[in-house]
Amino acid sequence: MDMVRLLFTLLLLSSVICALLLIRYAGKRCSMPGAGYFILLLVATVVSNFSYMAEINSLTLSAALFWFYIQHFSMPLQHYFWMMLSLEYSEVPKGIVRKAKYIGMLHPALYYLVFFTNHLHHQYISSYNFVSNGHFWVILSTKEPLYMLMVASGTLIGAISMFFYIWGLIRSPRLHRYGYFIMMIASVIPWITVYLIATNTNYLGIDYFPVVSIISGILYMLGIFKFRIFDTIPIATAIVFRRSKEGVIIVDLADQIVDANDSITKLYPDLKDRLHHYTLRLFTKNHPELSGIYGESPVFTYSLTDESTERHYQAEVTKVMIDDALEIGKVLTITDITLFVEKQKSLENIALKAIDQAETSELSFLQAQIKPHFLNNTLSVIGSMITRNPKEAKTLIAELGEHLANCYYFDSNSPMVLLEKELESVHTYVSIEKARFRERLCFHMEYGPVPSIYIPRLVLQPLVENALRHGILKKAGMGNVWLTIRAEGNGFRFEVRDDGVGISEEKLNTLLSGIDAHHSIGLSNIHRRLLKHYGQGLTITSEPGSGTKVVFFIYETTFSERGLHND
Repeated sequence: MDMVRLLFTLLLLSSVICALLLIRYAGKRCSMPGAGYFILLLVATVVSNFSYMAEINSLTLSAALFWFYIQHFSMPLQHYFWMMLSLEYSEVPKGIVRKAKYIGMLHPALYYLVFFTNHLHHQYISSYNFVSNGHFWVILSTKEPLYMLMVASGTLIGAISMFFYIWGLIRSPRLHRYGYFIMMIASVIPWITVYLIATNTNYLGIDYFPVVSIISGILYMLGIFKFRIFDTIPIATAIVFRRSKEGVIIVDLADQIVDANDSITKLYPDLKDRLHHYTLRLFTKNHPELSGIYGESPVFTYSLTDESTERHYQAEVTKVMIDDALEIGKVLTITDITLFVEKQKSLENIALKAIDQAETSELSFLQAQIKPHFLNNTLSVIGSMITRNPKEAKTLIAELGEHLANCYYFDSNSPMVLLEKELESVHTYVSIEKARFRERLCFHMEYGPVPSIYIPRLVLQPLVENALRHGILKKAGMGNVWLTIRAEGNGFRFEVRDDGVGISEEKLNTLLSGIDAHHSIGLSNIHRRLLKHYGQGLTITSEPGSGTKVVFFIYETTFSERGLHND
Protein backbone atom coordinates (compact mmCIF):
# COMPACT_ATOMS: atom_id res chain seq x y z
CA MET A 1 0.00 0.00 0.00
CA ASP A 2 1.23 3.50 -0.83
CA MET A 3 2.70 5.23 2.25
CA VAL A 4 0.65 8.43 1.77
CA ARG A 5 -2.53 6.41 1.40
CA LEU A 6 -1.66 4.37 4.50
CA LEU A 7 -0.89 7.46 6.59
CA PHE A 8 -4.10 9.24 5.53
CA THR A 9 -6.12 6.08 6.21
CA LEU A 10 -4.60 5.82 9.70
CA LEU A 11 -5.32 9.50 10.25
CA LEU A 12 -8.98 9.01 9.35
CA LEU A 13 -9.20 5.89 11.52
CA SER A 14 -7.67 7.83 14.42
CA SER A 15 -10.23 10.58 13.91
CA VAL A 16 -13.07 8.02 14.16
CA ILE A 17 -11.60 6.61 17.39
CA CYS A 18 -11.12 10.15 18.73
CA ALA A 19 -14.76 10.98 17.95
CA LEU A 20 -15.96 7.86 19.78
CA LEU A 21 -13.87 8.81 22.83
CA LEU A 22 -15.31 12.32 22.73
CA ILE A 23 -18.83 10.85 22.58
CA ARG A 24 -18.10 8.80 25.68
CA TYR A 25 -16.65 11.83 27.47
CA ALA A 26 -19.58 14.08 26.52
CA GLY A 27 -22.13 11.39 27.43
CA LYS A 28 -21.09 11.62 31.09
CA ARG A 29 -21.57 15.39 31.04
CA CYS A 30 -24.68 15.70 28.88
CA SER A 31 -26.25 18.32 31.19
CA MET A 32 -23.84 21.02 30.01
CA PRO A 33 -25.21 23.59 27.50
CA GLY A 34 -24.80 22.23 23.96
CA ALA A 35 -23.55 18.80 25.04
CA GLY A 36 -26.50 16.94 23.49
CA TYR A 37 -26.06 18.42 20.02
CA PHE A 38 -22.29 18.01 20.38
CA ILE A 39 -22.83 14.25 20.75
CA LEU A 40 -25.09 14.17 17.68
CA LEU A 41 -22.49 16.17 15.74
CA LEU A 42 -19.85 13.60 16.70
CA VAL A 43 -22.07 10.71 15.60
CA ALA A 44 -22.52 12.36 12.18
CA THR A 45 -18.76 12.93 12.06
CA VAL A 46 -18.05 9.25 12.73
CA VAL A 47 -20.27 8.29 9.77
CA SER A 48 -18.64 10.92 7.53
CA ASN A 49 -15.04 10.06 8.43
CA PHE A 50 -15.50 6.29 8.25
CA SER A 51 -17.22 6.48 4.86
CA TYR A 52 -14.48 8.74 3.47
CA MET A 53 -11.84 6.31 4.76
CA ALA A 54 -13.63 3.55 2.85
CA GLU A 55 -13.95 5.79 -0.22
CA ILE A 56 -10.20 6.46 -0.61
CA ASN A 57 -9.53 2.73 -0.24
CA SER A 58 -12.05 1.77 -2.97
CA LEU A 59 -10.65 0.42 -6.22
CA THR A 60 -13.67 1.08 -8.47
CA LEU A 61 -15.83 4.13 -9.15
CA SER A 62 -19.03 2.32 -8.15
CA ALA A 63 -17.60 1.32 -4.75
CA ALA A 64 -16.20 4.80 -4.16
CA LEU A 65 -19.56 6.41 -5.09
CA PHE A 66 -21.35 4.15 -2.58
CA TRP A 67 -19.27 5.55 0.28
CA PHE A 68 -19.41 9.03 -1.31
CA TYR A 69 -23.22 8.96 -1.00
CA ILE A 70 -23.09 7.81 2.63
CA GLN A 71 -20.63 10.60 3.45
CA HIS A 72 -22.94 13.18 1.88
CA PHE A 73 -25.87 11.82 3.87
CA SER A 74 -24.21 12.94 7.12
CA MET A 75 -22.85 16.30 5.90
CA PRO A 76 -26.05 18.40 6.03
CA LEU A 77 -26.83 16.94 9.46
CA GLN A 78 -23.46 18.21 10.65
CA HIS A 79 -24.39 21.71 9.47
CA TYR A 80 -27.74 21.45 11.27
CA PHE A 81 -26.20 20.19 14.52
CA TRP A 82 -23.63 23.02 14.34
CA MET A 83 -26.41 25.56 14.34
CA MET A 84 -28.44 23.93 17.14
CA LEU A 85 -25.26 23.58 19.21
CA SER A 86 -24.65 27.33 18.93
CA LEU A 87 -28.22 28.16 20.01
CA GLU A 88 -28.15 25.86 23.03
CA TYR A 89 -24.64 26.89 24.08
CA SER A 90 -25.54 30.59 23.87
CA GLU A 91 -28.69 29.96 25.96
CA VAL A 92 -30.96 31.53 23.37
CA PRO A 93 -34.61 31.88 24.52
CA LYS A 94 -36.50 28.60 24.21
CA GLY A 95 -39.02 30.06 21.76
CA ILE A 96 -36.28 30.84 19.23
CA VAL A 97 -34.69 27.41 19.77
CA ARG A 98 -37.99 25.66 19.05
CA LYS A 99 -38.49 27.58 15.81
CA ALA A 100 -34.88 27.07 14.71
CA LYS A 101 -35.18 23.35 15.43
CA TYR A 102 -37.79 22.96 12.69
CA ILE A 103 -36.82 25.72 10.29
CA GLY A 104 -33.20 24.54 10.32
CA MET A 105 -34.29 21.12 9.02
CA LEU A 106 -35.02 22.80 5.68
CA HIS A 107 -31.29 22.76 4.93
CA PRO A 108 -30.76 18.96 5.17
CA ALA A 109 -34.14 18.34 3.51
CA LEU A 110 -33.26 20.57 0.54
CA TYR A 111 -29.75 19.07 0.43
CA TYR A 112 -31.10 15.50 0.21
CA LEU A 113 -33.64 16.52 -2.44
CA VAL A 114 -30.97 18.09 -4.65
CA PHE A 115 -28.23 15.50 -4.08
CA PHE A 116 -30.26 12.31 -4.41
CA THR A 117 -32.15 13.54 -7.49
CA ASN A 118 -28.97 14.70 -9.20
CA HIS A 119 -29.14 11.79 -11.65
CA LEU A 120 -32.35 13.33 -13.04
CA HIS A 121 -31.19 16.91 -13.55
CA HIS A 122 -27.36 16.92 -13.18
CA GLN A 123 -27.51 20.46 -11.81
CA TYR A 124 -25.65 19.52 -8.63
CA ILE A 125 -22.75 17.53 -10.07
CA SER A 126 -22.65 16.95 -13.80
CA SER A 127 -19.90 14.32 -13.90
CA TYR A 128 -17.69 12.13 -11.72
CA ASN A 129 -14.15 11.14 -12.59
CA PHE A 130 -12.26 8.41 -10.76
CA VAL A 131 -8.59 9.34 -11.06
CA SER A 132 -5.32 8.58 -9.30
CA ASN A 133 -3.58 11.44 -7.52
CA GLY A 134 -0.34 9.49 -7.56
CA HIS A 135 -1.02 7.80 -4.22
CA PHE A 136 -4.62 6.58 -4.29
CA TRP A 137 -7.82 6.93 -6.31
CA VAL A 138 -10.10 9.92 -5.67
CA ILE A 139 -13.40 11.16 -7.02
CA LEU A 140 -13.19 14.45 -8.90
CA SER A 141 -16.50 16.03 -9.76
CA THR A 142 -17.73 18.88 -11.91
CA LYS A 143 -19.81 21.24 -9.75
CA GLU A 144 -22.94 22.92 -11.07
CA PRO A 145 -25.14 25.82 -9.82
CA LEU A 146 -27.15 23.74 -7.30
CA TYR A 147 -23.89 22.65 -5.67
CA MET A 148 -23.00 26.30 -5.08
CA LEU A 149 -26.54 26.88 -3.80
CA MET A 150 -26.03 24.15 -1.18
CA VAL A 151 -22.68 25.66 -0.20
CA ALA A 152 -24.44 29.00 0.21
CA SER A 153 -27.16 27.36 2.33
CA GLY A 154 -24.53 25.75 4.54
CA THR A 155 -22.71 29.08 4.77
CA LEU A 156 -25.95 30.67 5.98
CA ILE A 157 -26.18 28.00 8.68
CA GLY A 158 -22.60 28.82 9.70
CA ALA A 159 -23.34 32.55 9.73
CA ILE A 160 -26.37 31.98 11.99
CA SER A 161 -24.22 29.95 14.37
CA MET A 162 -21.59 32.69 14.42
CA PHE A 163 -24.26 35.33 15.08
CA PHE A 164 -25.52 33.53 18.18
CA TYR A 165 -21.99 32.92 19.47
CA ILE A 166 -21.32 36.66 19.19
CA TRP A 167 -24.71 37.37 20.80
CA GLY A 168 -23.83 35.05 23.68
CA LEU A 169 -20.33 36.53 23.98
CA ILE A 170 -21.71 40.05 24.44
CA ARG A 171 -24.11 38.88 27.17
CA SER A 172 -21.79 36.44 28.91
CA PRO A 173 -19.92 37.03 32.19
CA ARG A 174 -16.15 37.35 31.97
CA LEU A 175 -15.68 33.73 33.04
CA HIS A 176 -17.36 32.36 29.89
CA ARG A 177 -15.83 34.55 27.18
CA TYR A 178 -12.89 32.28 26.43
CA GLY A 179 -15.40 29.51 25.75
CA TYR A 180 -17.24 31.61 23.17
CA PHE A 181 -14.01 32.50 21.37
CA ILE A 182 -13.07 28.83 21.13
CA MET A 183 -16.54 27.87 19.87
CA MET A 184 -16.30 30.51 17.12
CA ILE A 185 -12.85 29.29 16.03
CA ALA A 186 -14.10 25.68 16.01
CA SER A 187 -17.01 26.70 13.75
CA VAL A 188 -14.88 28.60 11.21
CA ILE A 189 -12.12 26.01 10.63
CA PRO A 190 -14.19 23.35 8.75
CA TRP A 191 -15.60 25.88 6.29
CA ILE A 192 -12.15 26.54 4.86
CA THR A 193 -12.06 22.95 3.55
CA VAL A 194 -15.64 23.25 2.20
CA TYR A 195 -14.63 26.17 -0.01
CA LEU A 196 -11.47 24.37 -1.15
CA ILE A 197 -13.59 21.46 -2.37
CA ALA A 198 -16.16 23.76 -3.97
CA THR A 199 -13.43 25.45 -6.04
CA ASN A 200 -11.52 22.19 -6.76
CA THR A 201 -8.36 23.66 -5.20
CA ASN A 202 -7.86 20.98 -2.55
CA TYR A 203 -4.39 19.43 -2.78
CA LEU A 204 -4.31 15.96 -4.45
CA GLY A 205 -8.09 16.07 -4.64
CA ILE A 206 -8.31 15.06 -0.96
CA ASP A 207 -11.31 16.07 1.15
CA TYR A 208 -9.78 17.45 4.33
CA PHE A 209 -13.15 18.18 5.95
CA PRO A 210 -13.34 14.83 7.89
CA VAL A 211 -9.97 15.37 9.60
CA VAL A 212 -10.53 19.06 10.31
CA SER A 213 -13.95 18.32 11.80
CA ILE A 214 -12.27 16.31 14.59
CA ILE A 215 -10.01 19.27 15.38
CA SER A 216 -13.18 21.33 15.66
CA GLY A 217 -14.69 18.63 17.87
CA ILE A 218 -11.78 18.86 20.31
CA LEU A 219 -12.14 22.65 20.40
CA TYR A 220 -15.88 22.29 20.96
CA MET A 221 -15.13 19.97 23.87
CA LEU A 222 -12.93 22.64 25.47
CA GLY A 223 -15.55 25.32 24.90
CA ILE A 224 -18.42 23.25 26.30
CA PHE A 225 -16.81 21.35 29.16
CA LYS A 226 -13.85 23.44 30.31
CA PHE A 227 -15.01 27.00 29.96
CA ARG A 228 -18.66 26.35 30.91
CA ILE A 229 -17.88 24.37 34.10
CA PHE A 230 -19.05 27.28 36.24
CA ASP A 231 -22.17 27.83 34.14
CA THR A 232 -24.77 30.00 35.89
CA ILE A 233 -27.48 32.51 35.14
CA PRO A 234 -26.84 36.25 35.63
CA ILE A 235 -28.99 36.48 38.77
CA ALA A 236 -27.00 33.71 40.49
CA THR A 237 -23.69 35.30 39.50
CA ALA A 238 -24.77 38.76 40.61
CA ILE A 239 -26.43 37.84 43.90
CA VAL A 240 -24.58 34.81 45.20
CA PHE A 241 -21.07 35.25 43.77
CA ARG A 242 -20.47 38.92 42.96
CA ARG A 243 -22.28 40.38 45.97
CA SER A 244 -21.30 37.78 48.52
CA LYS A 245 -19.84 39.28 51.69
CA GLU A 246 -17.34 36.45 51.67
CA GLY A 247 -14.34 36.91 49.40
CA VAL A 248 -14.16 34.16 46.77
CA ILE A 249 -11.29 33.30 44.40
CA ILE A 250 -11.80 30.62 41.73
CA VAL A 251 -8.66 28.73 40.65
CA ASP A 252 -8.33 26.22 37.78
CA LEU A 253 -6.26 23.04 37.71
CA ALA A 254 -3.28 24.95 36.28
CA ASP A 255 -3.23 27.12 39.47
CA GLN A 256 -4.40 30.11 37.39
CA ILE A 257 -6.81 32.50 39.10
CA VAL A 258 -9.92 32.46 36.91
CA ASP A 259 -12.18 34.93 38.70
CA ALA A 260 -12.63 36.79 41.97
CA ASN A 261 -15.67 38.55 43.43
CA ASP A 262 -15.99 42.14 44.57
CA SER A 263 -15.37 41.43 48.28
CA ILE A 264 -11.95 39.90 47.62
CA THR A 265 -10.83 42.65 45.22
CA LYS A 266 -11.71 45.26 47.86
CA LEU A 267 -9.51 43.42 50.32
CA TYR A 268 -6.71 42.88 47.76
CA PRO A 269 -6.97 45.67 45.11
CA ASP A 270 -3.93 44.37 43.16
CA LEU A 271 -5.95 41.25 42.32
CA LYS A 272 -8.44 43.32 40.32
CA ASP A 273 -5.73 44.80 38.09
CA ARG A 274 -3.86 41.51 37.54
CA LEU A 275 -6.71 39.02 37.74
CA HIS A 276 -5.80 36.91 34.70
CA HIS A 277 -2.04 37.30 35.18
CA TYR A 278 -1.94 35.83 38.68
CA THR A 279 -1.42 32.23 39.66
CA LEU A 280 -2.49 31.36 43.17
CA ARG A 281 1.12 30.65 44.17
CA LEU A 282 2.30 34.05 42.90
CA PHE A 283 -0.62 35.76 44.65
CA THR A 284 0.25 34.12 47.99
CA LYS A 285 3.91 35.01 47.47
CA ASN A 286 2.90 38.68 47.27
CA HIS A 287 0.61 38.22 50.29
CA PRO A 288 2.47 35.88 52.70
CA GLU A 289 -0.34 35.97 55.26
CA LEU A 290 -2.13 33.53 52.90
CA SER A 291 0.68 30.95 52.96
CA GLY A 292 -1.56 28.75 55.10
CA ILE A 293 -3.22 27.70 51.82
CA TYR A 294 -0.43 25.17 51.42
CA GLY A 295 -0.65 23.84 54.97
CA GLU A 296 -2.15 20.54 56.09
CA SER A 297 -5.48 22.05 57.14
CA PRO A 298 -7.78 23.50 54.46
CA VAL A 299 -8.97 26.13 56.99
CA PHE A 300 -6.73 28.72 58.62
CA THR A 301 -7.02 32.16 60.21
CA TYR A 302 -4.87 35.26 59.90
CA SER A 303 -4.89 38.96 60.75
CA LEU A 304 -4.22 42.18 58.82
CA THR A 305 -3.53 45.66 60.21
CA ASP A 306 -4.97 48.58 58.28
CA GLU A 307 -4.54 52.13 59.62
CA SER A 308 -3.93 50.84 63.15
CA THR A 309 -7.05 48.66 62.95
CA GLU A 310 -6.55 44.91 63.21
CA ARG A 311 -8.98 42.71 61.35
CA HIS A 312 -9.23 38.94 61.51
CA TYR A 313 -10.02 36.56 58.64
CA GLN A 314 -10.74 32.89 58.13
CA ALA A 315 -9.68 31.32 54.85
CA GLU A 316 -10.72 27.95 53.47
CA VAL A 317 -9.64 26.07 50.36
CA THR A 318 -12.28 23.78 48.85
CA LYS A 319 -11.86 21.45 45.88
CA VAL A 320 -14.55 21.85 43.22
CA MET A 321 -15.84 18.48 42.05
CA ILE A 322 -18.43 17.59 39.41
CA ASP A 323 -20.82 14.65 39.40
CA ASP A 324 -18.34 11.96 38.31
CA ALA A 325 -15.80 12.88 41.05
CA LEU A 326 -13.68 14.85 38.58
CA GLU A 327 -11.78 17.73 40.17
CA ILE A 328 -12.07 20.86 38.03
CA GLY A 329 -10.38 23.41 40.27
CA LYS A 330 -10.63 24.88 43.73
CA VAL A 331 -12.20 27.80 45.54
CA LEU A 332 -10.50 29.98 48.14
CA THR A 333 -13.05 31.58 50.47
CA ILE A 334 -12.01 34.40 52.82
CA THR A 335 -14.42 35.43 55.57
CA ASP A 336 -14.06 38.49 57.77
CA ILE A 337 -14.40 37.10 61.30
CA THR A 338 -13.33 40.27 63.10
CA LEU A 339 -16.71 40.65 64.78
CA PHE A 340 -16.61 37.06 65.88
CA VAL A 341 -13.10 37.41 67.32
CA GLU A 342 -13.98 40.65 69.10
CA LYS A 343 -17.16 39.16 70.51
CA GLN A 344 -15.24 36.13 71.70
CA LYS A 345 -12.79 38.39 73.54
CA SER A 346 -15.67 40.36 74.97
CA LEU A 347 -17.30 37.18 76.22
CA GLU A 348 -14.15 36.29 78.14
CA ASN A 349 -14.45 39.58 80.09
CA ILE A 350 -18.18 39.77 80.77
CA ALA A 351 -19.31 36.11 80.96
CA LEU A 352 -19.66 36.19 84.75
CA LYS A 353 -21.57 39.54 84.77
CA ALA A 354 -24.08 39.13 81.95
CA ILE A 355 -25.55 35.64 81.59
CA ASP A 356 -28.29 36.70 79.18
CA GLN A 357 -25.84 38.48 76.89
CA ALA A 358 -23.58 35.40 77.05
CA GLU A 359 -26.44 33.27 75.73
CA THR A 360 -26.88 35.59 72.78
CA SER A 361 -23.16 35.33 72.11
CA GLU A 362 -23.44 31.54 72.26
CA LEU A 363 -26.02 31.79 69.51
CA SER A 364 -23.59 33.88 67.49
CA PHE A 365 -20.93 31.22 68.05
CA LEU A 366 -23.33 28.50 66.91
CA GLN A 367 -24.01 30.45 63.75
CA ALA A 368 -20.29 30.91 63.12
CA GLN A 369 -19.97 27.10 63.00
CA ILE A 370 -21.70 27.14 59.62
CA LYS A 371 -18.73 26.51 57.34
CA PRO A 372 -18.09 28.56 54.20
CA HIS A 373 -17.95 25.38 52.14
CA PHE A 374 -21.73 24.99 52.69
CA LEU A 375 -22.16 28.10 50.53
CA ASN A 376 -19.61 26.81 47.99
CA ASN A 377 -21.31 23.41 47.71
CA THR A 378 -24.69 25.09 47.32
CA LEU A 379 -23.28 27.31 44.55
CA SER A 380 -21.98 24.21 42.79
CA VAL A 381 -25.44 22.64 42.98
CA ILE A 382 -27.04 25.81 41.60
CA GLY A 383 -24.49 25.91 38.77
CA SER A 384 -25.09 22.26 37.83
CA MET A 385 -28.90 22.57 37.75
CA ILE A 386 -29.11 25.91 35.92
CA THR A 387 -29.26 24.33 32.47
CA ARG A 388 -31.41 21.39 33.54
CA ASN A 389 -34.01 23.29 35.52
CA PRO A 390 -33.60 27.10 35.76
CA LYS A 391 -36.84 27.45 37.73
CA GLU A 392 -35.62 25.03 40.41
CA ALA A 393 -32.28 26.88 40.48
CA LYS A 394 -34.01 30.22 41.10
CA THR A 395 -36.06 28.61 43.88
CA LEU A 396 -32.89 27.24 45.44
CA ILE A 397 -31.25 30.69 45.31
CA ALA A 398 -34.24 32.15 47.16
CA GLU A 399 -34.12 29.37 49.74
CA LEU A 400 -30.38 29.92 50.19
CA GLY A 401 -30.99 33.61 50.84
CA GLU A 402 -33.75 32.81 53.32
CA HIS A 403 -31.52 30.22 55.01
CA LEU A 404 -28.65 32.71 55.37
CA ALA A 405 -31.04 35.32 56.74
CA ASN A 406 -32.39 32.86 59.31
CA CYS A 407 -28.92 31.68 60.34
CA TYR A 408 -26.92 34.90 60.44
CA TYR A 409 -29.34 37.59 61.51
CA PHE A 410 -31.42 37.75 64.64
CA ASP A 411 -32.61 40.24 67.23
CA SER A 412 -29.84 40.24 69.85
CA ASN A 413 -32.38 41.29 72.50
CA SER A 414 -34.32 38.06 72.12
CA PRO A 415 -32.97 34.50 72.23
CA MET A 416 -36.45 33.23 71.32
CA VAL A 417 -38.28 32.74 68.05
CA LEU A 418 -41.73 31.59 66.99
CA LEU A 419 -41.84 27.84 66.38
CA GLU A 420 -43.25 28.58 62.92
CA LYS A 421 -40.11 30.60 62.04
CA GLU A 422 -37.82 27.84 63.35
CA LEU A 423 -39.67 25.29 61.20
CA GLU A 424 -39.23 27.55 58.16
CA SER A 425 -35.48 27.56 58.86
CA VAL A 426 -35.52 23.75 58.97
CA HIS A 427 -37.48 23.60 55.72
CA THR A 428 -35.09 25.88 53.78
CA TYR A 429 -32.04 24.01 55.09
CA VAL A 430 -33.48 20.61 54.13
CA SER A 431 -34.54 21.88 50.69
CA ILE A 432 -30.96 22.96 49.99
CA GLU A 433 -29.51 19.65 51.19
CA LYS A 434 -32.08 17.62 49.23
CA ALA A 435 -31.02 19.50 46.08
CA ARG A 436 -27.45 18.34 46.78
CA PHE A 437 -28.03 14.75 47.86
CA ARG A 438 -31.32 13.96 46.08
CA GLU A 439 -32.47 10.41 46.77
CA ARG A 440 -29.87 9.88 49.53
CA LEU A 441 -31.96 12.02 51.89
CA CYS A 442 -35.60 11.57 52.85
CA PHE A 443 -36.96 14.06 55.40
CA HIS A 444 -40.25 13.61 57.23
CA MET A 445 -42.04 16.22 59.35
CA GLU A 446 -44.77 14.82 61.58
CA TYR A 447 -46.95 17.25 63.53
CA GLY A 448 -50.43 18.67 63.58
CA PRO A 449 -51.30 22.36 63.47
CA VAL A 450 -48.19 24.36 64.40
CA PRO A 451 -48.71 25.79 67.91
CA SER A 452 -48.14 29.53 68.25
CA ILE A 453 -45.36 29.25 70.83
CA TYR A 454 -41.81 30.53 71.19
CA ILE A 455 -38.78 28.29 71.46
CA PRO A 456 -35.04 29.05 71.74
CA ARG A 457 -33.43 30.03 68.46
CA LEU A 458 -31.27 27.59 66.52
CA VAL A 459 -32.46 24.42 68.21
CA LEU A 460 -34.34 22.40 65.59
CA GLN A 461 -32.23 23.23 62.49
CA PRO A 462 -28.87 22.28 64.10
CA LEU A 463 -30.40 19.02 65.38
CA VAL A 464 -31.65 18.16 61.88
CA GLU A 465 -28.28 19.14 60.41
CA ASN A 466 -26.47 16.96 62.95
CA ALA A 467 -28.69 13.98 62.07
CA LEU A 468 -27.97 14.49 58.36
CA ARG A 469 -24.21 15.08 58.56
CA HIS A 470 -23.29 12.50 61.19
CA GLY A 471 -26.08 10.01 60.71
CA ILE A 472 -27.21 9.83 57.08
CA LEU A 473 -24.21 11.04 55.05
CA LYS A 474 -21.90 8.53 56.74
CA LYS A 475 -24.26 5.77 55.73
CA ALA A 476 -24.18 3.98 52.38
CA GLY A 477 -27.35 4.49 50.38
CA MET A 478 -30.55 6.33 51.28
CA GLY A 479 -31.32 7.57 54.77
CA ASN A 480 -34.28 9.09 56.61
CA VAL A 481 -34.58 11.90 59.12
CA TRP A 482 -37.79 12.46 61.07
CA LEU A 483 -38.86 15.60 62.94
CA THR A 484 -41.85 14.89 65.19
CA ILE A 485 -43.73 17.36 67.40
CA ARG A 486 -46.45 16.12 69.75
CA ALA A 487 -48.43 17.76 72.54
CA GLU A 488 -47.83 16.03 75.88
CA GLY A 489 -49.36 17.21 79.13
CA ASN A 490 -48.73 20.93 79.58
CA GLY A 491 -46.07 21.13 76.86
CA PHE A 492 -44.69 19.69 73.68
CA ARG A 493 -42.36 16.81 72.92
CA PHE A 494 -39.82 17.36 70.10
CA GLU A 495 -38.04 14.40 68.53
CA VAL A 496 -35.35 14.34 65.79
CA ARG A 497 -34.62 10.78 64.69
CA ASP A 498 -32.54 9.22 61.92
CA ASP A 499 -31.79 5.71 60.66
CA GLY A 500 -28.13 6.45 60.04
CA VAL A 501 -24.93 4.91 61.31
CA GLY A 502 -25.65 5.58 64.98
CA ILE A 503 -23.21 6.60 67.73
CA SER A 504 -21.00 4.41 69.85
CA GLU A 505 -21.59 4.38 73.60
CA GLU A 506 -18.19 5.98 74.20
CA LYS A 507 -18.97 9.01 72.00
CA LEU A 508 -22.53 9.20 73.26
CA ASN A 509 -21.23 9.87 76.77
CA THR A 510 -19.21 12.89 75.57
CA LEU A 511 -21.70 14.61 73.22
CA LEU A 512 -23.52 16.82 75.70
CA SER A 513 -20.37 17.68 77.64
CA GLY A 514 -18.89 19.54 74.67
CA ILE A 515 -15.74 17.39 74.69
CA ASP A 516 -16.53 15.90 71.28
CA ALA A 517 -17.43 19.23 69.60
CA HIS A 518 -16.15 17.95 66.23
CA HIS A 519 -18.76 15.20 66.07
CA SER A 520 -21.75 17.31 67.08
CA ILE A 521 -23.13 20.57 65.74
CA GLY A 522 -23.75 22.66 68.86
CA LEU A 523 -25.38 19.83 70.85
CA SER A 524 -23.80 20.94 74.12
CA ASN A 525 -24.84 24.54 73.39
CA ILE A 526 -28.45 23.48 72.77
CA HIS A 527 -28.41 21.24 75.84
CA ARG A 528 -27.24 24.08 78.12
CA ARG A 529 -29.82 26.54 76.79
CA LEU A 530 -32.67 24.06 77.21
CA LEU A 531 -31.50 23.34 80.75
CA LYS A 532 -31.49 27.05 81.53
CA HIS A 533 -35.02 27.67 80.22
CA TYR A 534 -36.80 24.45 81.14
CA GLY A 535 -34.62 22.60 83.62
CA GLN A 536 -34.39 19.68 81.23
CA GLY A 537 -32.08 19.35 78.24
CA LEU A 538 -31.53 16.85 75.45
CA THR A 539 -32.02 13.12 75.78
CA ILE A 540 -29.98 11.18 73.23
CA THR A 541 -30.32 7.47 72.53
CA SER A 542 -28.50 5.62 69.79
CA GLU A 543 -27.71 2.16 68.50
CA PRO A 544 -24.69 1.78 66.18
CA GLY A 545 -25.86 0.77 62.73
CA SER A 546 -29.54 1.56 63.43
CA GLY A 547 -29.74 5.29 64.05
CA THR A 548 -29.99 8.02 66.68
CA LYS A 549 -32.89 9.74 68.47
CA VAL A 550 -32.74 13.16 70.15
CA VAL A 551 -35.66 14.25 72.35
CA PHE A 552 -36.42 17.41 74.33
CA PHE A 553 -39.50 18.94 75.97
CA ILE A 554 -40.86 22.48 76.10
CA TYR A 555 -43.38 23.23 78.84
CA GLU A 556 -45.88 25.99 78.19
CA THR A 557 -45.95 27.33 81.77
CA THR A 558 -42.19 27.50 82.05
CA PHE A 559 -41.91 28.97 78.61
CA SER A 560 -44.51 31.66 79.10
CA GLU A 561 -42.69 32.79 82.23
CA ARG A 562 -39.21 32.90 80.61
CA GLY A 563 -39.51 32.99 76.85
CA LEU A 564 -42.27 35.54 76.43
CA HIS A 565 -40.85 37.73 79.14
CA ASN A 566 -37.48 37.84 77.39
CA ASP A 567 -39.08 38.66 74.11
